Amino acid sequence: MTNDPNDFDLVHAGEDDIPMMAALWAEAFPEKPAERRDRELREGFVYGDLTDCWTVRIDGRLAGALRTYRLQSWFRGRLLPTMGLAGVAVAPDFRRRGIGRRMCVEAIRIAKERGDVLCGLYPFRASFYRDLGFSLVGELHRYRFDPTTLSAYPGWDRVVRAPENGAEVARAIYDRVAPNTNGLIARSDRMWDFLDRVGTYLYIHHDHRDRPTGYIVVRGRGGPPEQSYLRVQELVAEDRAAYLALLGWLSVQKDQWGRVVYDALPGESFQHRLMHPRTEGTGTPRGLWFHSASILRGPMFRILDLAALLEADEGHARIVQPDQDGVLPDGSLQIRDPILGDNQGIWKDGERVEESLRPTRSSVLSIEDAMARISQGRLHGLPVEPEGWSPNLGLADPRILDEY
Repeated sequence: MTNDPNDFDLVHAGEDDIPMMAALWAEAFPEKPAERRDRELREGFVYGDLTDCWTVRIDGRLAGALRTYRLQSWFRGRLLPTMGLAGVAVAPDFRRRGIGRRMCVEAIRIAKERGDVLCGLYPFRASFYRDLGFSLVGELHRYRFDPTTLSAYPGWDRVVRAPENGAEVARAIYDRVAPNTNGLIARSDRMWDFLDRVGTYLYIHHDHRDRPTGYIVVRGRGGPPEQSYLRVQELVAEDRAAYLALLGWLSVQKDQWGRVVYDALPGESFQHRLMHPRTEGTGTPRGLWFHSASILRGPMFRILDLAALLEADEGHARIVQPDQDGVLPDGSLQIRDPILGDNQGIWKDGERVEESLRPTRSSVLSIEDAMARISQGRLHGLPVEPEGWSPNLGLADPRILDEY
């Protein structure tokens, strides 16, 4: 058996690989049994199918596998081809040989060659993927609160159970909102199948002109008041009035549910909407301070094609951050990317003017930090948003609803 972690190829999976891949993923990710994973591989996943699966064989044995979904993500008014990296798994008897890292590097290069601009994933360990150039861009604050502590904002009575065509209505709202967010993906028909799951309920908000302008997807767990809770899976609103109405609808559920679980973007400052933002049962974490929410981090994103991100029509305005790390005195930006050489070098006005890095005392911006600044809309040299673009509800925080 070879011990060289570089002595293998990442190859497309075939039907003959299905039983072994199903067993590998069931062992690596026990939340799904091998039988279900086998069925998914044959029938297709929510975000892809067998054509997105890759394997590594060493000495004739399956050593590892992963999936490279073909997605599209909205970032600051642009729909960008995105590779969703998922299911990275190495067989137990092949671990600690660098195989997982090499698999990911090869997947990154494959995605770059097929035209993807970004890569996104949910990390098993953030430090592992940061070393591969990924940056944590998403964050949610999970609140668990008594619905009586949230105001019954006006418009809650215009939130109604979705009709038979409710999925189509919700999808139309989503498609109008997504271009004004940072991170929502363009969803296919199959990505909306979650609305058909038992115990999942969709409610639609209509404005005073009876136009659908928002929706909320919830799941409940019944029981005594102290144990029952209503989980908000998605809340999407076109405007502030719809957003407040949907929150108000949550408030009036107090007769049935003892708790509500809601994942808010940091920019929502949701704690200010709760009359009593203390999370019950958490004790005193520090002196007289109290716990309000848990921080959820993820996913991570990586730049695959910096040239595509910086591309703009001649004369298009660009973000100017002269004091940012990596900015040279002449206004160019110096980027380091040890994995994708096309990204590394010195960039000015959207073009790479030098392939090598200058031997200068000026700092160099790493590709992972460049991704963080892109998600915040402040990378030096990044084209400004298209004319008329404004973030949905004024929230520029990266917003990711899908888990792939």
